[in-house]
Amino acid sequence: MFQHHQIALNQLVELLKPDPTIRAIITAGSIAQGKARENSDIDVYIVVTDESFEERKLQHQLSYTNHEICDYPEGYIDGKIINYRFLELAAEQGSEPTRYSFLGSKAVYSTIPQLDELLQRIPVYPEQNRKKNIMDFYAEIYLHAFYFAGEAVKKNNPYLLSHAVSNLVLFSGRAILAINHQLFPCHKGLMNAVSGVTNKPEGFVELTNDLIAHPNYEKCMDYAKVMLGFYNPNIAFEQALTIFVANNEWNWIDQEPPLADR
Repeated sequence: MFQHHQIALNQLVELLKPDPTIRAIITAGSIAQGKARENSDIDVYIVVTDESFEERKLQHQLSYTNHEICDYPEGYIDGKIINYRFLELAAEQGSEPTRYSFLGSKAVYSTIPQLDELLQRIPVYPEQNRKKNIMDFYAEIYLHAFYFAGEAVKKNNPYLLSHAVSNLVLFSGRAILAINHQLFPCHKGLMNAVSGVTNKPEGFVELTNDLIAHPNYEKCMDYAKVMLGFYNPNIAFEQALTIFVANNEWNWIDQEPPLADR
């Protein structure tokens, strides 16, 4: 960790620890992972009492930023406010991006016993989801490459083509990461994560960049064929369609619809 990052973290602790509702301050992001640049912002999780968390949640005040205590160019604190139950749930059932955000995390301030032990249980690949995830990801590859991209061209719909390409890239990348037992970091970090694994189709990153820059139906189909040649999900198109419908069109049955469909 750069010295100016450590100084800023120390100042953050001194600023916040007098507040009795603050239970812990945890490093996250590039700082925790040891990948920070000199001008990187400082990501933290701030653990508060349950009462404070519920009050802040009602007021939509679960973020924390501070531009004053960082004395280097472009530096600032970027914090998310959570409670202890959030950490327990993250270890039990957290999404892959949430798990990834705790890679290397440590408490720089804590009143919680054995907190670092709990933190180590969060950034773990959820093996129990892997087989189903790969099948679900390949269902998305089938539909976006062989159906939606074709419909986009037929109907001269640039939005639909862009949507199909983005999802084709997303779920191909996610499939590759799952095959390699690697966590999906987030959309921003997807291609860096895929670039870092050895088991992937040859020239995958270059193929992806070309598809995004010059999208068409033929390239979408070729891209999907590369993914199917790389790994056989053992599902027919009709099965992929059923899986896609369950994940995208009927996903409101057992839970609240995702934001895009509300």
